[in-house]
Amino acid sequence: MTIDDLRKFLNVDSDFEVSQKLKVSKGTISKWRAGGIPEEKQAVFQIQTNGALKANIQPLQELTA
Repeated sequence: MTIDDLRKFLNVDSDFEVSQKLKVSKGTISKWRAGGIPEEKQAVFQIQTNGALKANIQPLQELTA
């Protein structure tokens, strides 16, 4: 998911409004826009939204013995 996905889901027009709704700093939103939302946070958002937002999580590599 991207910041734009969050903006659409939260029905807001700016990154600042996203930061307010999520109670994170504007700097955090800026970092997420530049480098992507951390997978752990995406997973939390997916759970909190009952799957309305989908996390972009890389599958774990199978462990070989």
